[in-house]
Amino acid sequence: MLRIADRYLFRQVAQATFYAVTALSLFLVIGQIFQEIRPLLVEKRVPLPLVGKFVLNVFPMSLMFTIPWGFMAAIILVFGRLSHEQELSSLQLGGLSLPRIALPVFVLGAVLALVCTWINVSVVPRANERMDQIVYEAVERDPKSLISPGMITSQLENLRIFVQEKEGNKLHSLHLYRLPDPKKEGSVGEYVYAEDASLGVDPIKKQIKLTLNSAYIESTDQQGNHSIYVASAAPWRVNLTRKRKFRASSMTEEEIRELLADPSVTLETKERVKYLSSITQRYSFAMASFAFVFIAVPLSLTKRRKDTTSGILSALLLGAGYFIFSLVAQKSSNPQFATLLLWTPNVLCVLIGSHLFYRARFH
Repeated sequence: MLRIADRYLFRQVAQATFYAVTALSLFLVIGQIFQEIRPLLVEKRVPLPLVGKFVLNVFPMSLMFTIPWGFMAAIILVFGRLSHEQELSSLQLGGLSLPRIALPVFVLGAVLALVCTWINVSVVPRANERMDQIVYEAVERDPKSLISPGMITSQLENLRIFVQEKEGNKLHSLHLYRLPDPKKEGSVGEYVYAEDASLGVDPIKKQIKLTLNSAYIESTDQQGNHSIYVASAAPWRVNLTRKRKFRASSMTEEEIRELLADPSVTLETKERVKYLSSITQRYSFAMASFAFVFIAVPLSLTKRRKDTTSGILSALLLGAGYFIFSLVAQKSSNPQFATLLLWTPNVLCVLIGSHLFYRARFH
């Protein structure tokens, strides 16, 4: 009897979790795709392989959030329904306590926590790293298609290109803007206009070659000083490759620790805390699936008597509050305080949930 009830509860919550995670991930993936490849979506048709790569790499990142939230929503819906249909009351009349009834859910939560740990620590950083390079890989494969007449090209960092007409490799009325990089000392902003330009590609150096005719070039340095010159024929090269960005979200734990230990790398205290918080965040987010069980099970029962919608809304608000702690932690310049903030939601879920379990004994 107990094994049948355990399997039944495990299966019901697991199925509801699968559907909830799928639905939530779908919304997040679609939004992320439009955010990341918006320039390609606006400026030209996006090839299906490129969209497919984005989906495959964005999906693991969405699971960091959708698995805990989907699991919590599934518990509330399943336990609310079982309580409404008196199935939980039957098990309790048989002498089972609420924690014993919820044991299969705790087991599932522990399994999901392990899965999330693997996803957050190993899968997501690699997926983010690949996603950083996808647009550039598309440009490198067909660089001549980068420039389209009547459209502003914005796939290249700090560079905007606009041409009035294009005939093969011949460009007419070209406008080129190079934006200054505030993080790079000595970086200048430039505006280039050319009546005509010849377009070529250097596959070895991975550069776009532009030969400008009747060119007007204006540059502005960081101090606001202007310089202008004209040229009948001016060569211009645009690099298609870029150096790897040291983003915490696209680095493994080992890579982050190597970066922080490198004496040649100078980081501000806030940036260093951000890297360390990224490591802690991966483990704390993974444990959210297990911690949410303590809140979701008793909350689904206590709120059902008043308003089921209120119970679901309360759970979602608690889940949102959980992730707000991570946003506050990222703003902190104290590594110990940031770590405390990231683990506090898990501790609160366990403590508050344990109290709710205790109160549920008297209802």
